[in-house]
Amino acid sequence: MKKIVDLRHLTAMQLSSRIFYILIGVIVVLFALFWIIGYDMPYDDNPDYSAPLLTDALIWFMIVLTFATLGLAVLGAVNGVRKNKGENVVVNNVPARRISVAVVVGTVLSFVLTYALSSTDALMVNGERFTDTFWLRTAGMFIGTSLLLIVVAVGAIVYGSTRYIR
Repeated sequence: MKKIVDLRHLTAMQLSSRIFYILIGVIVVLFALFWIIGYDMPYDDNPDYSAPLLTDALIWFMIVLTFATLGLAVLGAVNGVRKNKGENVVVNNVPARRISVAVVVGTVLSFVLTYALSSTDALMVNGERFTDTFWLRTAGMFIGTSLLLIVVAVGAIVYGSTRYIR
């Protein structure tokens, strides 16, 4: 009989890999069900539009996943600060604390700037004008910050790959 693996004895990479594969499996199954079950159901108010049956399940899964990720990020940050308590400011001549603070401040600053710079022009959604400025700016903030962070990540990869010469 196969033993159940104790999660406490797994390395961080083994544990994160298993969680990653479980999440990928759940996402694939959920999206497959979304496309297979009731995807072509007509919308009650306007039959020209479709109202997939599992839209609410997909939206709630994304909301739960987002808040779980934010919660785990905050928990990890609190644990890191509590464990180090001023130690490990510089690790192997790398200013670890300064880098961590710069990442947090940079991310928050990018959220604030992209929110302030986002457009409030009305959008056509399902044939109706959507004019709620808060949600228009919020959507613009997430899109703008995502694009900015992707560009920064690609830049860091390019910089890192060109500077790592042995």
